[in-house]
Amino acid sequence: MSFVQLQRPLQRGAAASLRGTTTTTTVAGLEERFTRLRITLQQTNAALQGTRYASVKSQGAYRIPNKKTIAKKMGAKKTGDQYVIPGNIIYKQRGTIWHPGENTILGRDHTIHAAVAGYVKYYRDPARHPTRQYIGVTFNREDKLPYPPGAPRRRKLGLVAVPRKTEEAPATPDALSPSGIPLAVTRLPQIEMREETAPEPVEAAVREPEKTPLKDGNSIISALIKDKLHKRRLQQAAAEKEKERLKKESEIRMNTRVLRLQDDYSYRESNWEIGRLVGDVGTIPGSEKMDSRRAKFRLRRRKRMCSFNAIKKRKAAKAQLREEYKARVRANREKRIAERRAFAAKVKAGAAAKGGDASGKVEA
Repeated sequence: MSFVQLQRPLQRGAAASLRGTTTTTTVAGLEERFTRLRITLQQTNAALQGTRYASVKSQGAYRIPNKKTIAKKMGAKKTGDQYVIPGNIIYKQRGTIWHPGENTILGRDHTIHAAVAGYVKYYRDPARHPTRQYIGVTFNREDKLPYPPGAPRRRKLGLVAVPRKTEEAPATPDALSPSGIPLAVTRLPQIEMREETAPEPVEAAVREPEKTPLKDGNSIISALIKDKLHKRRLQQAAAEKEKERLKKESEIRMNTRVLRLQDDYSYRESNWEIGRLVGDVGTIPGSEKMDSRRAKFRLRRRKRMCSFNAIKKRKAAKAQLREEYKARVRANREKRIAERRAFAAKVKAGAAAKGGDASGKVEA
């Protein structure tokens, strides 16, 4: 049975009512027909009006429950002895319920992150604090935290140990702590002591072979060129000598280490001292060789600034030379003008004197 077949009796009944016939026979005829089809009038009205269904599906959508806030998802993200890499979140919290321990860092929202690749350890350290609980990371799963007091700090830098010839400087009374422990230990490089002879002067080191002077008019030009080349060789020798001196000083400076006493009673070199080993551009040979990308960019900017400053200095020097040359030319010009005026006045005075004498002779 289709919907069109149900509409035909209604349309006929409506047409009959418009013609003035009675509706009772129409209704009775419809009920009789619906009874034969076993369909009630209420079901027919529901089928004619239609059924409303949900237009938006709610399955799978996240809805905030009433009278509740969004979950912050706090708590432990890594369990004990679980492997982590640098940057992994170990514990998320509000406030310092857990404190950062070995090889971990604390974020500004009190989240504890792993600083190295290793295994998570939850522990207490009564030597540091009686009630605090810490989270640390060890390089080996079998290690336990905290480390024994006085044990060396364990690092994993991927470097190879190389023996270094050093000698400890004697500790002075001023460099001792109240308990008698030296505050700093300086390790100097082992330098071979050689008998140094008196350095040969640069003028003696750079000798110019004597040549027979020219007897024609080019002897003056030849002497000037010879003098200029000799000065250039002296400057090059002095520059090489200064470069060797700086190289030697840089080697001594880079091999000298100052280990300072830390809070955990261990001797370490400060980070700012390690960074100062690089030095300025051009002062320490090899400072341009760096593995860090940021350090390379920083060095490039520094080189640019040095070159820009050198260009500015050269421009200022050239401008100063031009001003001095102009002042010299101006002074010479004024001098020549003054000499000409003095000579002209002298000539005029002499001519006037001669004219007066001639006029006197004529009158006599």
